[in-house]
Amino acid sequence: MTVSVAKKLIPGRSGLSDIAALALAFIDGGVEWLAWAVADPAAMYAFPDETTLINQAQLGLHASPVALLPGLGLLVSPVKLMTFSLGDLRTVAKAEGGAQDPATQAQTRTILSAHKLLTQADFAAVPAFLSSLGVANAPLFQCLGMNEMIALSELINLPQPQDGEPNIQSDAASFALNQARIPEEFADYYRAYMALTTKLQTAQKPADQRLAQANAAVETLLPLMFAALDCPQVEGLVPPFEVANAVKDWLRKGRRVGFSRLSEGVCRIIDSTTFTTETGAAAQQMINLYLANAQAFLTANYPQTGRISQDGRSCLLPTQSGDLSAELLLGSGGDITLRHFRRTPPATP
Repeated sequence: MTVSVAKKLIPGRSGLSDIAALALAFIDGGVEWLAWAVADPAAMYAFPDETTLINQAQLGLHASPVALLPGLGLLVSPVKLMTFSLGDLRTVAKAEGGAQDPATQAQTRTILSAHKLLTQADFAAVPAFLSSLGVANAPLFQCLGMNEMIALSELINLPQPQDGEPNIQSDAASFALNQARIPEEFADYYRAYMALTTKLQTAQKPADQRLAQANAAVETLLPLMFAALDCPQVEGLVPPFEVANAVKDWLRKGRRVGFSRLSEGVCRIIDSTTFTTETGAAAQQMINLYLANAQAFLTANYPQTGRISQDGRSCLLPTQSGDLSAELLLGSGGDITLRHFRRTPPATP
């Protein structure tokens, strides 16, 4: 009957930190499992840290990385909850417990928003959005997971070119649907179409002209992105300093931190560079310059913090210096890829 964390015996829930004890309570059966584990003479569990204990309790009891908070309509990894401050986690626990007072409800919405967590109500907006675009019944969207829904939800409030005419959105969706083979690619190509339309100022032009421009851009860029998919790897969801060290070692070898998929690279070149209609050597030079600048920035600016995903399986790591910023993604398989590198536009007076 041994449960230990970092070689320290845990007598029960009282032996955990306040954050870990609260996170465990969000796991259905979590508190009961720990009570059983410390009392059963045959049980023996050793965890390197509390995060691993919480993660393994969730996975062991439910074979899923996410716990259900039915009161809030929220599916979330308990590991993600452990990144909350103690006060915020107590507020969420209070709301999940049934508190209906306006202050608690408002605070909870603010907390969930700050941590980029989507509830059932938030996810419900995605099918409605796809329906408004006329693509809801497409085979691409027949079986959407959490991360796919999150990627699509981010398109809902995407700024639209030239007053956001509805036909632009539908045209962007049709283009993206034709190009994409997974929902995340749909999001990439939708963004790329919008960015290109904005730069070329063609929102008022015939739809077939915009489509031809978007197709030409993708046909030019896709074959040039194969060399931009290389990336370092680590073992699992490691702390930011380990990500930084892996990137540092990778760059010292003269290698580049690339994108997680071709469509993401195409989207970044279109929305974060001056690319419009370049082809051939000119387009290749633009890609090379973008990646060279990104690597130079990462060499001097390593990520210090990270934001764990809602399912607790990946982590976004931002870094910024002046008006330049980059974001790395530590994926569930340990790949470290470039999400974006861009210059922040000056604030509008």
